Amino acid sequence: MDKVCGLDVHKDSVFACILGANEEKIYEGRFGTTTSELTKLRNNLVEYGTGRVAMESTSIYWMPVWSVLQSDFELNLVQPPH
Repeated sequence: MDKVCGLDVHKDSVFACILGANEEKIYEGRFGTTTSELTKLRNNLVEYGTGRVAMESTSIYWMPVWSVLQSDFELNLVQPPH
């Protein structure tokens, strides 16, 4: 299994959690929503060898995150209750 990341996207922050092959937590962090912060998030995901990213978001806050990550990762926009 690839390393995977779950993102919880809010208006002013993005919380990230990367899991490894045995579902062990490898990394957990918080990022802002500016372009420079989203670039730091992207670089972190690359550094940890993340292949897939699932993000949960309220409203349209996911759109800038998707834009920064779409060229490097397999992305999924999800709603946890579903």
